[in-house]
Amino acid sequence: MGENRLRRTTAISLVAAAAVTGIVLGRAGIGGGLWRLIVAVVIAATLSRTRLALLGLMLIALSLGLWRAGVWTTQRVQLTALIGQPVTVTGIVADDPATSAHGQVQFNLSHLRLADPSNPAGRSIPGTLAVNEHPGVFVQRGYQLQLTGKVRPGFGNQVAELSYPQLTLLSTRQDPLEQLRQRFFAGIRTALPEPTASFGLGLLIGIRALIPKPLQDQLALVGLSHLVAVSGYNLTIIVQAIHRLLNRAGRGIALAASLWFIGTFLVLTGATASIVRASLVSILSLLAAYYGRKFHPVTLISLTAGATALYNPGYLSDLGWLLSFLAFFGILVLAPAVEARLGHPKLVLVRLLIESTCAQIVTIPLILFFFGQLSIVSPITNFLLLPLVPFAMAAGFVAGLAGMFLPAFCGWLAWPAVLVLKFMLGLIGYFAHLPWAGTTNHLSLPGLIAAYALILALTLALTRSNRNRPVRKPNAKPLLEPVVS
Repeated sequence: MGENRLRRTTAISLVAAAAVTGIVLGRAGIGGGLWRLIVAVVIAATLSRTRLALLGLMLIALSLGLWRAGVWTTQRVQLTALIGQPVTVTGIVADDPATSAHGQVQFNLSHLRLADPSNPAGRSIPGTLAVNEHPGVFVQRGYQLQLTGKVRPGFGNQVAELSYPQLTLLSTRQDPLEQLRQRFFAGIRTALPEPTASFGLGLLIGIRALIPKPLQDQLALVGLSHLVAVSGYNLTIIVQAIHRLLNRAGRGIALAASLWFIGTFLVLTGATASIVRASLVSILSLLAAYYGRKFHPVTLISLTAGATALYNPGYLSDLGWLLSFLAFFGILVLAPAVEARLGHPKLVLVRLLIESTCAQIVTIPLILFFFGQLSIVSPITNFLLLPLVPFAMAAGFVAGLAGMFLPAFCGWLAWPAVLVLKFMLGLIGYFAHLPWAGTTNHLSLPGLIAAYALILALTLALTRSNRNRPVRKPNAKPLLEPVVS
Protein backbone atom coordinates (compact mmCIF):
# COMPACT_ATOMS: atom_id res chain seq x y z
CA MET A 1 0.00 0.00 0.00
CA GLY A 2 2.83 2.41 0.87
CA GLU A 3 4.57 1.75 -2.44
CA ASN A 4 1.34 2.34 -4.40
CA ARG A 5 0.79 5.58 -2.52
CA LEU A 6 4.38 6.59 -3.26
CA ARG A 7 3.84 5.87 -6.95
CA ARG A 8 0.66 7.91 -6.97
CA THR A 9 2.29 10.90 -5.32
CA THR A 10 5.29 10.59 -7.61
CA ALA A 11 2.98 10.49 -10.62
CA ILE A 12 1.17 13.64 -9.48
CA SER A 13 4.50 15.42 -8.96
CA LEU A 14 5.73 14.38 -12.40
CA VAL A 15 2.53 15.52 -14.13
CA ALA A 16 2.69 18.89 -12.34
CA ALA A 17 6.36 19.24 -13.25
CA ALA A 18 5.51 18.49 -16.89
CA ALA A 19 2.95 21.31 -16.90
CA VAL A 20 5.53 23.74 -15.53
CA THR A 21 8.06 22.51 -18.11
CA GLY A 22 5.54 23.15 -20.88
CA ILE A 23 5.06 26.72 -19.65
CA VAL A 24 8.84 27.27 -19.53
CA LEU A 25 9.26 25.94 -23.08
CA GLY A 26 6.29 27.95 -24.32
CA ARG A 27 7.61 31.16 -22.79
CA ALA A 28 10.98 30.49 -24.45
CA GLY A 29 9.31 29.97 -27.82
CA ILE A 30 10.23 26.29 -27.90
CA GLY A 31 7.89 23.38 -28.38
CA GLY A 32 6.15 23.88 -31.71
CA GLY A 33 7.78 20.74 -33.11
CA LEU A 34 6.74 18.68 -30.09
CA TRP A 35 3.06 18.56 -31.00
CA ARG A 36 3.29 15.62 -33.41
CA LEU A 37 5.33 13.62 -30.92
CA ILE A 38 2.91 14.48 -28.11
CA VAL A 39 -0.14 13.36 -30.10
CA ALA A 40 1.57 10.11 -31.18
CA VAL A 41 2.68 9.19 -27.66
CA VAL A 42 -0.69 10.11 -26.10
CA ILE A 43 -2.45 7.81 -28.58
CA ALA A 44 0.01 5.02 -27.78
CA ALA A 45 -0.40 5.59 -24.05
CA THR A 46 -4.19 5.39 -24.16
CA LEU A 47 -3.93 1.98 -25.84
CA SER A 48 -1.59 0.62 -23.17
CA ARG A 49 -2.01 -0.29 -19.53
CA THR A 50 1.68 0.10 -18.71
CA ARG A 51 3.64 3.09 -17.46
CA LEU A 52 3.07 4.67 -20.85
CA ALA A 53 -0.18 5.92 -19.32
CA LEU A 54 1.86 8.09 -16.96
CA LEU A 55 3.96 9.30 -19.86
CA GLY A 56 0.76 10.14 -21.71
CA LEU A 57 -0.52 12.19 -18.76
CA MET A 58 2.80 14.01 -18.55
CA LEU A 59 2.70 14.85 -22.24
CA ILE A 60 -0.88 16.07 -21.93
CA ALA A 61 0.24 18.31 -19.05
CA LEU A 62 3.22 19.44 -21.14
CA SER A 63 0.95 20.36 -24.05
CA LEU A 64 -1.41 22.18 -21.67
CA GLY A 65 1.54 24.20 -20.38
CA LEU A 66 2.63 25.00 -23.96
CA TRP A 67 -0.87 26.15 -24.84
CA ARG A 68 -1.25 28.30 -21.72
CA ALA A 69 2.14 29.94 -22.29
CA GLY A 70 1.13 30.68 -25.87
CA VAL A 71 -2.07 32.41 -24.76
CA TRP A 72 -0.17 34.40 -22.15
CA THR A 73 2.50 35.47 -24.64
CA THR A 74 -0.15 36.61 -27.14
CA GLN A 75 -1.78 38.76 -24.45
CA ARG A 76 1.54 40.39 -23.58
CA VAL A 77 2.18 41.21 -27.24
CA GLN A 78 -0.91 43.44 -27.24
CA LEU A 79 0.60 45.46 -24.40
CA THR A 80 4.14 45.63 -25.80
CA ALA A 81 2.70 46.91 -29.09
CA LEU A 82 1.65 50.07 -27.22
CA ILE A 83 5.19 50.94 -26.03
CA GLY A 84 6.26 54.35 -27.30
CA GLN A 85 2.70 55.44 -28.12
CA PRO A 86 0.60 58.13 -26.39
CA VAL A 87 -2.60 56.46 -25.19
CA THR A 88 -5.76 57.13 -23.24
CA VAL A 89 -6.78 54.07 -21.27
CA THR A 90 -9.43 53.33 -18.66
CA GLY A 91 -9.19 50.59 -16.07
CA ILE A 92 -9.62 49.45 -12.47
CA VAL A 93 -6.96 49.77 -9.76
CA ALA A 94 -6.02 46.12 -9.24
CA ASP A 95 -4.03 46.24 -5.99
CA ASP A 96 -3.23 48.34 -2.95
CA PRO A 97 -1.16 51.34 -4.10
CA ALA A 98 2.35 51.47 -2.69
CA THR A 99 4.67 54.41 -2.09
CA SER A 100 8.22 54.11 -3.43
CA ALA A 101 11.37 55.40 -1.74
CA HIS A 102 11.06 58.57 -3.85
CA GLY A 103 7.41 59.13 -2.94
CA GLN A 104 5.92 57.79 -6.16
CA VAL A 105 2.49 56.19 -5.92
CA GLN A 106 2.66 52.80 -7.66
CA PHE A 107 -0.17 50.46 -8.61
CA ASN A 108 -1.41 48.19 -11.39
CA LEU A 109 -4.37 48.87 -13.66
CA SER A 110 -6.54 45.98 -14.88
CA HIS A 111 -9.69 45.62 -17.04
CA LEU A 112 -8.00 47.86 -19.60
CA ARG A 113 -9.92 49.57 -22.37
CA LEU A 114 -7.95 51.59 -24.89
CA ALA A 115 -9.62 54.65 -26.42
CA ASP A 116 -10.42 53.90 -30.07
CA PRO A 117 -12.12 56.40 -32.45
CA SER A 118 -13.80 53.54 -34.30
CA ASN A 119 -15.25 52.04 -31.09
CA PRO A 120 -16.98 54.35 -28.58
CA ALA A 121 -16.69 51.70 -25.85
CA GLY A 122 -12.94 51.37 -26.40
CA ARG A 123 -10.82 48.37 -27.29
CA SER A 124 -10.28 45.74 -24.58
CA ILE A 125 -6.62 44.95 -23.77
CA PRO A 126 -5.74 41.86 -21.66
CA GLY A 127 -3.26 41.98 -18.82
CA THR A 128 -2.31 44.75 -16.39
CA LEU A 129 -0.49 48.04 -16.85
CA ALA A 130 1.94 49.34 -14.23
CA VAL A 131 1.41 52.98 -13.22
CA ASN A 132 3.78 55.40 -11.47
CA GLU A 133 2.03 58.54 -10.28
CA HIS A 134 3.07 61.78 -8.59
CA PRO A 135 3.42 61.84 -4.80
CA GLY A 136 0.19 62.66 -3.02
CA VAL A 137 -2.15 61.04 -5.54
CA PHE A 138 -4.79 59.12 -3.59
CA VAL A 139 -6.44 56.08 -5.14
CA GLN A 140 -7.72 52.83 -3.70
CA ARG A 141 -8.15 49.36 -5.02
CA GLY A 142 -11.33 49.15 -7.07
CA TYR A 143 -11.34 52.79 -8.24
CA GLN A 144 -11.98 53.31 -11.94
CA LEU A 145 -9.49 55.66 -13.61
CA GLN A 146 -8.77 57.20 -16.96
CA LEU A 147 -5.08 57.72 -17.70
CA THR A 148 -3.48 59.62 -20.55
CA GLY A 149 0.24 59.33 -21.19
CA LYS A 150 3.03 57.67 -23.10
CA VAL A 151 3.56 53.94 -22.62
CA ARG A 152 7.09 52.93 -21.63
CA PRO A 153 8.78 49.54 -21.24
CA GLY A 154 7.97 47.98 -17.90
CA PHE A 155 10.10 46.21 -15.33
CA GLY A 156 10.03 42.53 -14.39
CA ASN A 157 6.70 40.87 -15.13
CA GLN A 158 5.17 44.22 -16.07
CA VAL A 159 5.98 44.62 -19.76
CA ALA A 160 4.54 48.15 -20.03
CA GLU A 161 3.97 51.09 -17.73
CA LEU A 162 2.70 54.66 -17.63
CA SER A 163 4.87 57.16 -15.77
CA TYR A 164 3.16 60.28 -14.40
CA PRO A 165 0.14 60.12 -16.70
CA GLN A 166 -2.72 62.60 -16.55
CA LEU A 167 -5.22 60.99 -14.19
CA THR A 168 -8.98 61.37 -14.17
CA LEU A 169 -11.02 59.65 -11.46
CA LEU A 170 -14.10 58.13 -13.08
CA SER A 171 -15.60 56.25 -10.14
CA THR A 172 -14.86 55.50 -6.50
CA ARG A 173 -17.43 52.73 -6.37
CA GLN A 174 -16.11 49.53 -4.78
CA ASP A 175 -17.74 46.15 -4.36
CA PRO A 176 -19.09 45.27 -0.87
CA LEU A 177 -16.15 43.00 -0.03
CA GLU A 178 -13.63 45.71 -0.89
CA GLN A 179 -15.61 48.23 1.15
CA LEU A 180 -15.47 45.87 4.15
CA ARG A 181 -11.74 45.44 3.58
CA GLN A 182 -11.13 49.20 3.50
CA ARG A 183 -13.27 49.68 6.61
CA PHE A 184 -11.06 47.21 8.47
CA PHE A 185 -7.94 49.07 7.32
CA ALA A 186 -9.48 52.33 8.53
CA GLY A 187 -10.34 50.66 11.83
CA ILE A 188 -6.73 49.62 12.35
CA ARG A 189 -5.53 53.16 11.60
CA THR A 190 -8.13 54.60 13.98
CA ALA A 191 -7.13 52.31 16.83
CA LEU A 192 -3.36 52.29 16.38
CA PRO A 193 -0.80 55.05 15.78
CA GLU A 194 1.79 54.80 13.02
CA PRO A 195 3.98 52.90 12.40
CA THR A 196 2.30 50.28 14.59
CA ALA A 197 -0.86 50.43 12.44
CA SER A 198 0.92 49.60 9.16
CA PHE A 199 3.13 47.05 10.91
CA GLY A 200 0.06 45.42 12.46
CA LEU A 201 -1.61 45.23 9.05
CA GLY A 202 1.53 43.70 7.63
CA LEU A 203 1.59 41.01 10.32
CA LEU A 204 -2.12 40.29 10.11
CA ILE A 205 -2.81 40.31 6.38
CA GLY A 206 0.52 40.96 4.70
CA ILE A 207 0.05 44.52 3.42
CA ARG A 208 3.75 45.28 2.98
CA ALA A 209 3.05 48.03 0.45
CA LEU A 210 1.50 50.23 3.16
CA ILE A 211 4.51 49.98 5.48
CA PRO A 212 6.88 53.01 5.46
CA LYS A 213 9.97 52.38 3.34
CA PRO A 214 12.46 52.87 6.26
CA LEU A 215 10.67 50.16 8.25
CA GLN A 216 10.69 47.86 5.20
CA ASP A 217 14.45 48.36 4.97
CA GLN A 218 14.88 47.53 8.66
CA LEU A 219 12.81 44.37 8.34
CA ALA A 220 14.91 43.23 5.38
CA LEU A 221 18.14 44.01 7.25
CA VAL A 222 17.18 41.87 10.27
CA GLY A 223 15.70 39.03 8.18
CA LEU A 224 12.05 39.58 9.10
CA SER A 225 10.52 40.65 5.79
CA HIS A 226 8.57 37.39 5.73
CA LEU A 227 6.54 38.58 8.73
CA VAL A 228 4.85 41.30 6.66
CA ALA A 229 4.32 39.24 3.52
CA VAL A 230 1.20 37.14 3.20
CA SER A 231 2.51 33.62 3.52
CA GLY A 232 1.71 30.21 4.83
CA TYR A 233 2.90 31.36 8.25
CA ASN A 234 0.23 34.05 8.68
CA LEU A 235 -2.51 31.81 7.34
CA THR A 236 -1.40 28.76 9.29
CA ILE A 237 -1.62 30.58 12.61
CA ILE A 238 -5.26 31.46 11.95
CA VAL A 239 -6.26 28.05 10.58
CA GLN A 240 -4.50 26.15 13.36
CA ALA A 241 -6.28 28.17 16.02
CA ILE A 242 -9.70 27.55 14.43
CA HIS A 243 -8.96 23.88 13.85
CA ARG A 244 -7.87 23.25 17.42
CA LEU A 245 -10.83 25.13 18.92
CA LEU A 246 -13.46 23.34 16.83
CA ASN A 247 -11.92 19.93 16.22
CA ARG A 248 -13.68 18.48 19.25
CA ALA A 249 -17.02 19.55 17.79
CA GLY A 250 -16.40 17.36 14.77
CA ARG A 251 -14.10 17.14 11.78
CA GLY A 252 -16.77 18.49 9.44
CA ILE A 253 -17.37 21.59 11.55
CA ALA A 254 -13.64 22.20 11.92
CA LEU A 255 -13.12 21.82 8.16
CA ALA A 256 -16.02 24.14 7.29
CA ALA A 257 -14.86 26.79 9.76
CA SER A 258 -11.25 26.57 8.53
CA LEU A 259 -12.33 26.94 4.90
CA TRP A 260 -14.56 29.87 5.84
CA PHE A 261 -11.66 31.64 7.56
CA ILE A 262 -9.41 30.99 4.59
CA GLY A 263 -12.04 32.65 2.40
CA THR A 264 -12.25 35.60 4.82
CA PHE A 265 -8.46 35.88 4.80
CA LEU A 266 -8.52 35.95 1.00
CA VAL A 267 -11.00 38.82 1.09
CA LEU A 268 -9.05 40.87 3.64
CA THR A 269 -5.76 40.44 1.82
CA GLY A 270 -7.26 41.13 -1.60
CA ALA A 271 -6.51 37.64 -2.93
CA THR A 272 -2.94 38.53 -3.85
CA ALA A 273 -0.79 35.95 -5.61
CA SER A 274 1.08 34.97 -2.44
CA ILE A 275 -2.06 34.41 -0.35
CA VAL A 276 -3.67 32.40 -3.16
CA ARG A 277 -0.64 30.09 -3.12
CA ALA A 278 -0.74 29.73 0.67
CA SER A 279 -4.50 29.21 0.63
CA LEU A 280 -4.26 26.51 -2.03
CA VAL A 281 -1.65 24.63 0.02
CA SER A 282 -3.79 24.90 3.17
CA ILE A 283 -7.01 23.85 1.40
CA LEU A 284 -5.38 20.79 -0.17
CA SER A 285 -3.92 19.79 3.19
CA LEU A 286 -7.25 20.24 4.99
CA LEU A 287 -9.19 18.24 2.41
CA ALA A 288 -6.59 15.46 2.43
CA ALA A 289 -6.71 15.28 6.24
CA TYR A 290 -10.51 15.25 6.25
CA TYR A 291 -10.58 12.24 3.93
CA GLY A 292 -7.92 10.44 5.96
CA ARG A 293 -4.97 11.12 3.67
CA LYS A 294 -1.91 13.28 3.75
CA PHE A 295 -0.15 14.87 0.80
CA HIS A 296 3.53 14.15 0.44
CA PRO A 297 5.26 17.55 0.84
CA VAL A 298 6.95 17.41 -2.56
CA THR A 299 3.63 16.46 -4.18
CA LEU A 300 1.88 19.33 -2.42
CA ILE A 301 4.52 21.82 -3.58
CA SER A 302 4.55 20.47 -7.14
CA LEU A 303 0.75 20.46 -7.45
CA THR A 304 0.44 24.02 -6.12
CA ALA A 305 3.29 25.25 -8.32
CA GLY A 306 1.75 23.66 -11.41
CA ALA A 307 -1.73 25.04 -10.70
CA THR A 308 -0.56 28.60 -10.03
CA ALA A 309 1.81 28.61 -13.02
CA LEU A 310 -1.00 27.47 -15.30
CA TYR A 311 -3.18 30.24 -13.90
CA ASN A 312 -0.51 32.86 -14.62
CA PRO A 313 2.65 31.82 -16.51
CA GLY A 314 4.20 35.13 -15.46
CA TYR A 315 4.70 33.72 -11.97
CA LEU A 316 7.67 31.69 -13.23
CA SER A 317 9.71 34.89 -13.47
CA ASP A 318 8.22 36.44 -10.33
CA LEU A 319 10.71 36.53 -7.47
CA GLY A 320 7.95 36.31 -4.85
CA TRP A 321 6.59 33.13 -6.45
CA LEU A 322 10.03 31.53 -6.49
CA LEU A 323 10.83 32.54 -2.91
CA SER A 324 7.49 31.29 -1.59
CA PHE A 325 7.98 27.81 -3.01
CA LEU A 326 11.57 27.68 -1.83
CA ALA A 327 10.29 28.59 1.64
CA PHE A 328 7.63 25.87 1.35
CA PHE A 329 10.41 23.39 0.56
CA GLY A 330 12.42 24.52 3.57
CA ILE A 331 9.44 24.25 5.94
CA LEU A 332 7.81 21.09 4.58
CA VAL A 333 10.84 19.04 3.52
CA LEU A 334 14.14 20.24 5.01
CA ALA A 335 12.86 21.21 8.49
CA PRO A 336 11.19 17.83 9.23
CA ALA A 337 14.41 16.09 8.19
CA VAL A 338 16.45 18.28 10.56
CA GLU A 339 13.95 17.80 13.40
CA ALA A 340 13.98 14.03 12.90
CA ARG A 341 17.76 14.07 13.05
CA LEU A 342 17.58 15.97 16.35
CA GLY A 343 15.01 13.55 17.78
CA HIS A 344 11.93 15.74 17.25
CA PRO A 345 12.54 18.47 19.87
CA LYS A 346 9.61 19.04 22.21
CA LEU A 347 10.18 22.74 22.84
CA VAL A 348 7.99 24.83 20.54
CA LEU A 349 10.59 27.61 20.36
CA VAL A 350 13.26 25.18 19.18
CA ARG A 351 11.02 23.75 16.48
CA LEU A 352 9.93 27.23 15.42
CA LEU A 353 13.55 28.30 15.11
CA ILE A 354 14.44 25.18 13.07
CA GLU A 355 11.56 25.68 10.65
CA SER A 356 12.21 29.40 10.22
CA THR A 357 15.94 28.82 9.75
CA CYS A 358 15.36 26.11 7.14
CA ALA A 359 13.02 28.40 5.21
CA GLN A 360 15.70 31.08 5.20
CA ILE A 361 18.49 28.67 4.24
CA VAL A 362 16.76 27.72 0.99
CA THR A 363 15.85 31.33 0.13
CA ILE A 364 19.16 33.03 0.99
CA PRO A 365 21.01 31.97 -2.22
CA LEU A 366 18.30 33.48 -4.45
CA ILE A 367 18.18 36.66 -2.34
CA LEU A 368 21.97 37.00 -2.57
CA PHE A 369 21.80 36.41 -6.32
CA PHE A 370 19.27 39.22 -6.89
CA PHE A 371 19.94 41.66 -4.04
CA GLY A 372 23.26 40.70 -2.46
CA GLN A 373 21.97 41.38 1.07
CA LEU A 374 22.46 38.87 3.88
CA SER A 375 21.14 39.34 7.43
CA ILE A 376 23.60 38.24 10.10
CA VAL A 377 21.17 38.73 12.98
CA SER A 378 18.30 36.87 11.33
CA PRO A 379 18.48 33.73 13.54
CA ILE A 380 18.40 35.87 16.68
CA THR A 381 15.56 38.14 15.56
CA ASN A 382 13.45 35.22 14.36
CA PHE A 383 14.00 33.36 17.65
CA LEU A 384 12.96 36.41 19.69
CA LEU A 385 10.07 37.71 17.61
CA LEU A 386 8.37 34.74 15.96
CA PRO A 387 6.74 33.56 19.23
CA LEU A 388 5.18 37.04 19.59
CA VAL A 389 3.54 37.03 16.16
CA PRO A 390 0.38 35.07 17.16
CA PHE A 391 -0.26 37.46 20.06
CA ALA A 392 0.38 40.50 17.84
CA MET A 393 -2.00 39.17 15.18
CA ALA A 394 -4.77 38.46 17.70
CA ALA A 395 -4.37 41.84 19.41
CA GLY A 396 -4.21 43.63 16.05
CA PHE A 397 -7.40 41.95 14.89
CA VAL A 398 -9.22 43.03 18.05
CA ALA A 399 -7.90 46.58 17.60
CA GLY A 400 -9.14 46.65 14.00
CA LEU A 401 -12.63 45.50 15.00
CA ALA A 402 -12.69 48.06 17.81
CA GLY A 403 -11.76 50.81 15.37
CA MET A 404 -14.53 49.67 13.02
CA PHE A 405 -17.41 49.26 15.47
CA LEU A 406 -16.39 50.99 18.75
CA PRO A 407 -14.18 53.93 17.78
CA ALA A 408 -14.95 55.77 21.03
CA PHE A 409 -13.47 52.92 23.08
CA CYS A 410 -10.86 51.62 20.65
CA GLY A 411 -8.03 53.21 22.63
CA TRP A 412 -8.79 50.99 25.61
CA LEU A 413 -9.28 47.86 23.50
CA ALA A 414 -6.17 48.49 21.39
CA TRP A 415 -3.61 48.91 24.18
CA PRO A 416 -2.48 45.23 24.10
CA ALA A 417 -1.76 45.60 20.38
CA VAL A 418 0.11 48.86 20.95
CA LEU A 419 2.17 47.23 23.70
CA VAL A 420 3.26 44.14 21.77
CA LEU A 421 3.73 45.91 18.42
CA LYS A 422 5.84 48.70 19.94
CA PHE A 423 7.97 46.12 21.72
CA MET A 424 8.53 44.24 18.46
CA LEU A 425 9.35 47.45 16.59
CA GLY A 426 11.79 48.40 19.34
CA LEU A 427 13.65 45.11 18.97
CA ILE A 428 13.67 45.43 15.18
CA GLY A 429 15.09 48.95 15.41
CA TYR A 430 17.74 47.88 17.92
CA PHE A 431 19.06 45.01 15.79
CA ALA A 432 18.79 47.01 12.55
CA HIS A 433 21.12 49.69 13.95
CA LEU A 434 23.84 47.21 14.88
CA PRO A 435 26.82 47.80 12.55
CA TRP A 436 27.19 44.08 11.91
CA ALA A 437 23.46 43.37 11.37
CA GLY A 438 23.88 42.58 7.68
CA THR A 439 26.39 42.27 4.90
CA THR A 440 26.45 42.74 1.14
CA ASN A 441 27.71 39.87 -0.96
CA HIS A 442 26.32 39.10 -4.43
CA LEU A 443 26.19 35.47 -5.55
CA SER A 444 27.08 34.50 -9.11
CA LEU A 445 24.96 32.15 -11.23
CA PRO A 446 27.42 29.22 -10.80
CA GLY A 447 27.43 29.95 -7.08
CA LEU A 448 23.62 29.93 -7.05
CA ILE A 449 23.52 26.53 -8.78
CA ALA A 450 26.17 25.13 -6.45
CA ALA A 451 24.33 26.42 -3.37
CA TYR A 452 21.06 24.73 -4.31
CA ALA A 453 22.86 21.56 -5.31
CA LEU A 454 24.41 21.51 -1.82
CA ILE A 455 21.03 22.16 -0.14
CA LEU A 456 19.40 19.37 -2.16
CA ALA A 457 22.25 16.97 -1.35
CA LEU A 458 21.96 17.85 2.36
CA THR A 459 18.20 17.25 2.32
CA LEU A 460 18.58 13.88 0.59
CA ALA A 461 21.36 12.83 2.97
CA LEU A 462 19.30 13.74 6.05
CA THR A 463 16.20 11.98 4.68
CA ARG A 464 18.10 8.76 3.93
CA SER A 465 19.89 8.89 7.27
CA ASN A 466 16.58 9.27 9.12
CA ARG A 467 15.11 6.25 7.31
CA ASN A 468 17.88 4.06 8.73
CA ARG A 469 17.27 5.24 12.30
CA PRO A 470 14.65 3.75 14.67
CA VAL A 471 11.22 5.22 13.95
CA ARG A 472 10.02 7.66 16.57
CA LYS A 473 6.70 9.42 16.33
CA PRO A 474 7.02 13.21 16.15
CA ASN A 475 5.75 15.19 19.12
CA ALA A 476 3.79 17.59 16.92
CA LYS A 477 3.26 18.62 13.37
CA PRO A 478 5.40 21.41 11.84
CA LEU A 479 4.37 24.80 13.14
CA LEU A 480 4.68 26.71 9.91
CA GLU A 481 3.22 24.19 7.48
CA PRO A 482 -0.43 24.14 6.44
CA VAL A 483 -2.64 22.41 8.97
CA VAL A 484 -2.87 18.64 8.64
CA SER A 485 -4.83 16.83 11.35
